[in-house]
This record gives sequence, structure tokens and C-alpha cells, in this order.
Amino acid sequence: MITSIKREFNLFPNIVGIVTTDDLAVITTAGYFGSQLADVELLNNGVWQWEIEDLVLIYYATGQIGFFTYDAATDAFVALAANGGLSNTLSSGFVFVGNASNVATGVAMSGDATISNTGALTIGAGAVTGSKIAANAVDYANLALDVGASATVTLTAAQIKALYDTPVQLIAAPGAGKLIVIDSILWDIAYGTTQYTAGGVLAAQYGNTVHGAGPVASGTLAAASLNGVAASSFLSNGGVAGTLNVLKSASLNTAVYLSNQTADFATGDSTATLYVRYRVVTPA
Repeated sequence: MITSIKREFNLFPNIVGIVTTDDLAVITTAGYFGSQLADVELLNNGVWQWEIEDLVLIYYATGQIGFFTYDAATDAFVALAANGGLSNTLSSGFVFVGNASNVATGVAMSGDATISNTGALTIGAGAVTGSKIAANAVDYANLALDVGASATVTLTAAQIKALYDTPVQLIAAPGAGKLIVIDSILWDIAYGTTQYTAGGVLAAQYGNTVHGAGPVASGTLAAASLNGVAASSFLSNGGVAGTLNVLKSASLNTAVYLSNQTADFATGDSTATLYVRYRVVTPA
């Protein structure tokens, strides 16, 4: 409560001295001075009148002192900044910004983002547009799963020759109720010294089933195509758009592997880097 209030009339601006038992949070709360009017009128021996030029020096809890102004709109005190500093008070959710006159002024953050009085920053809906994103900055991992993703898998010559009995995982299981849909598989083959022979049709499949016997998850690549590579080359498996034919029980939340039919490839020492383009969808 206010225990003392007095105006010094022989100064300009006038200085009003106040002593209160309340702390900074209370004296800067809207309606504070009005809540003290009864005590103020007793101390002043009459109605208190604020002057526009009043500068208020307040001694407040606990053992603090500072200069304030009286804000008639909020009926509370507003702390003044010390020389070279900022005010101890600021409206809830506001930030200090230098205005056109180079004066630090409390304003509400607006535009593409807002800030709460707990410091939480919220980006506005639709605020992040294409022009605000750096080119080539968004990877597939940051997109919705059904937009598109890619996986890069490197195969040694030993792995290629063993695909018939030892399939190689291309994409991990996507999660309950989700299905991997292959769009394409690009083979970047680094030729060694010897061509591959034998083998059988190559394809991605759902699950780790030997001999290429799992449900087909991609287009096929003929063994003759791989065996015919005699210099560094590109090959590809197409996707399965329009041709997918697989049970839900055999494909949902199931990893995709690469295998081949008929037999293991023989000889051959080329390596391959596979670039797998795919989507993860959640069927109804």
C-alpha cells in the first residue's frame, strides 16, 4: 500500500515522491493507483491530481527505488529506463524495438511470427513461402512421406553375386499401416575388369525372401542387362505404378529388399550404387 505521497512544486518537471509496501509487479499493474485512492486522499488531505509533467520517484518493495511516470490509460506506473538502459517494465508479450526516432519502444511482434509472454515464438500459418526458403535447402527427409524420398545403397561385387541367397535391404520397414511404393531404381555401375555371368531376373521385393521369391515391389531387370555391362554404365528398374499386385499382409510395414531369381551371378567384379526413389503411403 502507498504510505507516503508528496509533490515537490518548486521543480520542473515536478517530482512526486511515493513510498509503498508493494513491489514492482504490483505498482505496474493496471488499476493500481485507483486501488490506493482512499489512502492517498488521507495522506494528501484531499483529492490527488496528476500533472502531465509529473516525474514519480518511488521507493517500493523490497528496498528498491526508481523513477516512473503515471499512465492515466492504465492507472498504473511505468518504469523509466536508467541512463543508457531499458525500462524495467514492458507490456505483456511486447519486445523492445528502436523506433524512427532511435528510441527503444515496446511493441507487439507481428507479421510472419508472434511471441508470447513466455518467450514462445509462433510462425504464422502460411508464413513460410517458397521465396523464403533457400534453394536446395529442403531434403526429402523434411517432406511428407507420401511426397517422395530417396535411398542410396552401395553394393559390392560379392553382394551382387550373392543376391540369390542373400537379399540386400534397400528400405527399412516404414511403420504400422504404411506401404512403400517404389518409383524407380537407378543402377550406377562402376565397371571393374570382368563381366557378370549367370544369375537371373533382378527386382526389389517386399520382405527378406531368398531366390527372389518375395512379392515384387519394383519393375524387373533382366540378368542379361547386368551381364552385358562391359564398361561403367547406368541401368534401371522401373517402378510398379499400375502393376502392383500384393497382399496387404505381405507388404504393409514391410522392408524392401533386392534379390534375383534362378541362380547366383558368377564371376564379375563391378560395384553398383543404387539410387532408390520411393514414397511411403498410408492406405485407408
